[in-house]
Amino acid sequence: MRIILDFRKFDGVIGGVEQGVLQISQHAAAQGHHVVLVVKQVRAAAVGDLVDTSGNIEIVPARVKSHAISARNAWMDTFFFARLAEQRSADLIHFYYNWSFPFRPPVPCLLTVHDVIPFTFREAMGWWRNHFLYRPAIRLACRLNHHITTVSEFSRRDIAERTGVSLEKITVIPNGLRSPAPADEPEWRRLATRLGISRGYILNSGGIHERKNTGTLLQAFSILVREMNYDGKLVITGAVSGAAYQDKMRARCDAVVRRLELGSRVVFAGFVSEKELDLLMSRAEVFVYPSLYEGFGIPVLEAMRVGTPVVASRLTAIPEIAGDAALLVDPHDPRRIAEAISLLLRDTTQRERLIARGRARAARFSWERTAHAYLQLYRRMVAGHDRR
Repeated sequence: MRIILDFRKFDGVIGGVEQGVLQISQHAAAQGHHVVLVVKQVRAAAVGDLVDTSGNIEIVPARVKSHAISARNAWMDTFFFARLAEQRSADLIHFYYNWSFPFRPPVPCLLTVHDVIPFTFREAMGWWRNHFLYRPAIRLACRLNHHITTVSEFSRRDIAERTGVSLEKITVIPNGLRSPAPADEPEWRRLATRLGISRGYILNSGGIHERKNTGTLLQAFSILVREMNYDGKLVITGAVSGAAYQDKMRARCDAVVRRLELGSRVVFAGFVSEKELDLLMSRAEVFVYPSLYEGFGIPVLEAMRVGTPVVASRLTAIPEIAGDAALLVDPHDPRRIAEAISLLLRDTTQRERLIARGRARAARFSWERTAHAYLQLYRRMVAGHDRR
């Protein structure tokens, strides 16, 4: 097959979406398929350093500044990709990030929608953009593309309900899980010194968006410290500044820290690299993830993979992903969260049981399996497409 993969979202950082595109590309190329990666022109050289272009992967630069919903990108989805498909004799186009608008495409188009979070949590996007841009755009994108994939059964049903497309049009292909960085003691000492970590700590990752429920986590940590005598720190990773919304959320969190008199017991680590996150994950006493909405929840599996026990929300996709390998709690109840953390700190038997289950659970998710599932879907879509 000849496959076009949309990689316009890449901006120099390898997150879950970017990892997916790269893994699918490399797996498909290794199977003898030709892959065309469409990237921002300014990122073409960086992408070239990430993939082997001497074989079956080709990079096509596009003059575009962002992957935001815009008239420019909608024009590209219809005309640029159609022309490219004809020039490369492509069999299929895969848009891997939440929206695309291919009117009358010459080949089957697959859209991956990871979640529809802004339908539930609107603040980060803003009311006007949410109601008059994002919502109608997502509904249109889901109708225009021939098929949709998502990462969990929860997201499949949520997408169908929010956009009006049938469940039959949506296939679940879970995310994969990257291999952890090797242990690096000197790097760990530098990181621990920078963050002021000298003893045990509880870890939370993913930033401080409204849906991440950081305020309730801080309340739970206060209970853990004051009533359950925990003497370690709470480390929270993820970007906390640089945009108006993030600055607003950081101000809210700082106010809660002051009100609860937690002071230096809470560390906002900001953005950390994958290697630094792996170091923090592997040394945390407990990983806690009380998110109110996740389409998947990769951090839960990342913690399980390195043998750290997990306390997580029982809402949305998290129970589906975590299975019986985490303590699932009501994320609205700080006392329940604190009690679950305390249990894993005190009860060695329960702790070891969850660690073993977590490692087994994480082992079920790999990018090789994910890429293989996508190739099978590509074949079915190509075989069933009428080119007339």
